Amino acid sequence: MIYGDNSKYKVEYIGEKFSKNLISYKAIIIGRYGVGKSTTLKKLMEKEFDNEYEPTMTLDIKNIQAKVNEEIIQFSILDCCGNEKFAEQTTNLFKNVSITVLIYAINDRKSYDDLEKWINILKENSYGNTIFLIGNKNDLEEKEREVTIKEGEEFKNNYDDIKIFMETSALYGNNMDKLLENIAIFIYEKDKKLENEVDKAIRKTITLTNDLTKQGEKKKKKCC
Repeated sequence: MIYGDNSKYKVEYIGEKFSKNLISYKAIIIGRYGVGKSTTLKKLMEKEFDNEYEPTMTLDIKNIQAKVNEEIIQFSILDCCGNEKFAEQTTNLFKNVSITVLIYAINDRKSYDDLEKWINILKENSYGNTIFLIGNKNDLEEKEREVTIKEGEEFKNNYDDIKIFMETSALYGNNMDKLLENIAIFIYEKDKKLENEVDKAIRKTITLTNDLTKQGEKKKKKCC
């Protein structure tokens, strides 16, 4: 999966649904308060923007289904409170996370400077986590920008776990479809990999069972 080069995938957003018959993967949205985490989730889910900003005090969870190459995949997105102390006190939220959407606001230098703190929280409390780095509010005028695109790209290049960097706007929807598409494709690929690993394990078990059966039959022939 490469941002901007997803031509081999056909992605269709189904909506906010949950099925017990599907494996549910986990994504989490984190970042400093006020960067647009809640509005990003709202835009992804409802395709609309709420001008009345209400910060997430604890946690908001949405369950999503999408169809990728005709296969249905399922994942939940958790919008985490922007308070670092809250994140540190609820470290179990980061367990079994497949994707972390790490957001800063391009007009808030402090939110960019805090990225490393959030990365450290992730490293301490999760394993094998893939990060999508998002610079939100790119609809603002250039004179309001405090973080350049180059700085975002450079930060991504400093961390192997950060697979994608893009700038978005929860207000106008810039790149929101791309963000949701890339999350869905990543989950699809992870699900395929899991299927292959399960298939390999099953085949290995069957082969081992067959080998043991053959050995048992040979011993019977010898003793008779």
